[in-house]
Amino acid sequence: YISSLKKKGGKFLFTLTKFDSNGLRIPYVATDIKKVEKLTNKTYRPGDMTPLYDAVVETVEKVVEKIKEGQRSLVVIMTDGLENASVKHDAGCLRDLITKLQKEGNWSFVFMGANQDAWATAQTWGMFRGNTMTWNPTQRGTVAVFASLTNATSDFAASANSSTSKFFDVGKEAK
Repeated sequence: YISSLKKKGGKFLFTLTKFDSNGLRIPYVATDIKKVEKLTNKTYRPGDMTPLYDAVVETVEKVVEKIKEGQRSLVVIMTDGLENASVKHDAGCLRDLITKLQKEGNWSFVFMGANQDAWATAQTWGMFRGNTMTWNPTQRGTVAVFASLTNATSDFAASANSSTSKFFDVGKEAK
């Protein structure tokens, strides 16, 4: 995803949160994608439990602090696990944050879930159906989902719309 966005050019600010029940690590917050290093087995190792609510809420709060008011923002939540370890935030906190920011008109939230029904999960957080995708965490499924994510991100960045409820179909939405 990172390599593909770099190749497509354009200006992308990238935030990455790596998290598990051992804590949150946010190596990049609204960083020029050209400065983001490739994730490898040495720089990224998923493990343990999934404090998804804590990770998303705290990451989005850091992005809000760093970007300009009104700046167009895309939040992609991608996980192969279900929430099972948050201690600071719950589904209500996440839903309230997403709802508040989507109402501003310049924020779009995308949820990509493996090993689960992504729409069933995302709708409880106030997300749009067209912004969700369930994917198969096999090598083939992972390659396909990242290709789809790259294309949708590029289409979203090129569209005139500030936000979208049809992220995975934004190219058609813009026509």
